[in-house]
Amino acid sequence: MLYRHSSAGARESTSSLLTPFTCLAAVLAATLLFSVQAPAAVTFTASEIASGDQYGNSIVSGDFNSDGILDLVTVNYSTISFYKGLGGGEYAAPVNSTGFGGQAVAADFNGDGNLDLAVTYLGGAQIFLGGGDGTFTEGASINDQGYVTTNIATVDFNGDHIPDIVVNECPLQSPSCATNVYLGKGDGTFEQSANLGYGGYGLVVGDFNADGYQDVAVIDEYYAGFNGVIVYLGEGNGQFQNPLMLKLTDSTLDIAVGDFYNDRIQTLAILTEGTNNDAYIQTVQYSDGQLVASNPQVAYKMPSPYVSFYMVAGDLNGDFKDDIVISGYYSQYSNFDPSSPWNLYMLGTGKGTFDAHVNLPTYSNEDEYPFIRDLILDSRHDIGLAWSANSSGGGGAFVLLNQNAKTNCDPPPANALGVNICAPTEGEIVPATHTFKGAGNAFNGIAKRMELWIDGTKVGQNLEDQLNVKTTLTAGTHTAAFVVVDSFDSYTSKSVTFTVK
Repeated sequence: MLYRHSSAGARESTSSLLTPFTCLAAVLAATLLFSVQAPAAVTFTASEIASGDQYGNSIVSGDFNSDGILDLVTVNYSTISFYKGLGGGEYAAPVNSTGFGGQAVAADFNGDGNLDLAVTYLGGAQIFLGGGDGTFTEGASINDQGYVTTNIATVDFNGDHIPDIVVNECPLQSPSCATNVYLGKGDGTFEQSANLGYGGYGLVVGDFNADGYQDVAVIDEYYAGFNGVIVYLGEGNGQFQNPLMLKLTDSTLDIAVGDFYNDRIQTLAILTEGTNNDAYIQTVQYSDGQLVASNPQVAYKMPSPYVSFYMVAGDLNGDFKDDIVISGYYSQYSNFDPSSPWNLYMLGTGKGTFDAHVNLPTYSNEDEYPFIRDLILDSRHDIGLAWSANSSGGGGAFVLLNQNAKTNCDPPPANALGVNICAPTEGEIVPATHTFKGAGNAFNGIAKRMELWIDGTKVGQNLEDQLNVKTTLTAGTHTAAFVVVDSFDSYTSKSVTFTVK
């Protein structure tokens, strides 16, 4: 049975040519001119697939059967559903394994070449080992001391290219929560490396001070009485500096990370709630040892009663400026209004602000944990969400396929860390000023960064899976190396030789 979509800054890679973490000033000084023009609005086709379980709690994408096509997995009330990707936006009927939990992340935690899951739940975090065919078996538990884990992320905190995890943890019957870091051993087990003093209601990772090490950012309004954002700067060994804290005026709802200033540095976007159900968005940057917030910008009027919010960042319209997607949990299904701003996006300007919100297709009264990724390898970024119908039961995967974003370069298959070069071609004769186009993909995690090196010198990068760099070169023969880096700072490259006339 087929389902068809039918309704409308981290650590630098190294090699013989690549030196560790090239000075950021050199990157910013390079000639980076993006020759793309964004459409006025991004349109999507939507489809939903039922898991057969009672609720859909979260969703992830990845190539879980190593065929090069991205699949979907939802974590449900009592099962884990695998939706095999068939290409072109089609998915097979779900195959269910026994499982449970809330938010999930995917990576190869035990080094067997198959994608696994790490999932939050009421007693801690749980590893589910992938069988390479879309099935999962229960693996190790992480901190099964009766803690409620609310958010989870996976990156490499200590430079060994092995997936680590960070989770928000809250002891039962206690208002005090924390964020804990667990380093992966590479065999599917973990050991704690750091206990961070705040957490509980929002968690992202990124390199906010551009030192090449992964940092942690959390919001902690409800559990510690601090209404704002807290950043822990990583030291590259699983340890972290003292927290940087920035108090915000309005009630914090969620947090996302992206390149919102188009400067190749990751910054934060914070969603807050003001008076009269007004939702605000503002960015937070690291600067000279402190956090600096932009002025709040009205995002949209929230329908009431809203209960939960989910926000993620990525480039939706192909202009190489990060945008945001917001989804939510509407508590009264009987009053559910699909025309209200329920799922929405806001296009980024590249200046830390966003254009007016645009409504997205909506399904059910709860659409959770959105992600942005090129699901069908057409160089346009799509959106995936988990859906639940809390009044009548049911849940599953909800996918929005991008229809009209500006295209750049189709990425390679998803079963390996790889690069596709679209321009220039091998042996091509190009003018002195030329636009270099490439795309990357990753099996383990995502392609979080692409770099362009010409004759051993880095001339540009983008913090995503697409690369588009315009630069001017001298006459003669040159070699361009396109590099892709995944979530855990593993990298690969592909080169092309060309001639400037």
